Amino acid sequence: MRMSPINLLFVAAILAGVLNMFSKDLLNAGLGPMEICACREGVTAIVFGLVLFFIDRPAFKIRPRDILLFLLFGAFNVISNVCVFTAQESLPLEVVAVLEMTSPYFMLIFAYFLFGDRITKKKVLAVVLAFIGCLFIIGITNGAGDINALGVAIGIFSGVTLAAFTIGSKYVEKKGYSENSAMFYFFLFSALLIAPLSDFGLIWSTSTSDPVIPACILAMGILCTLLPNYIVVYAIRRVDPATVSIIITSSLIVSTICGVLVFGDEFGMSDVIGIVLVMIAITILDPPASLRKRFGMSEERRGLGRHHFTL
Repeated sequence: MRMSPINLLFVAAILAGVLNMFSKDLLNAGLGPMEICACREGVTAIVFGLVLFFIDRPAFKIRPRDILLFLLFGAFNVISNVCVFTAQESLPLEVVAVLEMTSPYFMLIFAYFLFGDRITKKKVLAVVLAFIGCLFIIGITNGAGDINALGVAIGIFSGVTLAAFTIGSKYVEKKGYSENSAMFYFFLFSALLIAPLSDFGLIWSTSTSDPVIPACILAMGILCTLLPNYIVVYAIRRVDPATVSIIITSSLIVSTICGVLVFGDEFGMSDVIGIVLVMIAITILDPPASLRKRFGMSEERRGLGRHHFTL
C-alpha cells in the first residue's frame, strides 16, 4: 500500500508514543534507564541486521573513512538519551520532556546551514505552536516549581543532539548511502557506544525471572524503535527535516492518551488545548485537501506531490 511520507510519519508517531507502556514495565521490573536504552538500540541493530542479511546485503557496505561519520551520529543518539536520563535526576519528568521537544528549533537551524532549507514564517509558527502545545500537554503551564539551571542546560542539549541525530540520515545521503545503510549503522554504533554504560547482568537476571520482560524488550525494540526510526530515516529524505520533527512531536499526544487509558492518568482541559495546538501546527505544515483547494495550494507548490514510498 502506497502512503505519503506525512501519513507514515503519523504512524511513526503512534508507534513511538506507545513506548512508555513498555518502558514503564521495564522500569518497574528493576531495569535502569541505561539498560532500557541498551536493549532498545541492541534489539534494533540485531533485528534490522538480520532483515538486511536476507533482503539487502549490499547495505552492509561501508567505506572505512565514513566509519567515524556514522560513529558521530550514533554518539549523538546516545548523548541525547544520556542527557535525558541525567536531567531527570534534577528536574521533573514533564520538564525534561518539554526540553527534549526543543529539537524542532535546532532542526530548523541545522537544515538551514547544512542543506540550505529556508526558515519560513510558516515553519517558525508551526514550531512555536507545537512547543506551546507540548507545554500544555505536559502540564508545565500549571507551574514547575524550582528549576535547576544545570538540569535545564542538559535537557536542552538533549534536544540539540536529538536534532543532530535525526538529521543524520539526510546528511549521509549526500555521501551516497542508502536509507537501509544509514539506519543499520546509526543503531549499530549507538548500541556499541552505550554497551559499556549498561549492566548486562541485570538485564539477563531480570529477563530470565519473568517471561514478560523479554516480550516487552522485543516489542519496545521492534515496534517502538525499529519501525518508527525506519520511517523517519525514509521520510527525512523526502520531507524537510523541520516538518518531520514537528510531526513526530504528536507522539506526545499518543503517550498522553495511553497514560489515560492504560495507567489512569488525569486528562484535563490543558491536555485538550495542547493536543489542539499540536494538531494546528501539523495542519499548517500539511493542510488537508479541502484547505489546499480553498486557498489554491497545489501539491507541486508544497513540494510533496512526488514523494511516496512503501514499507
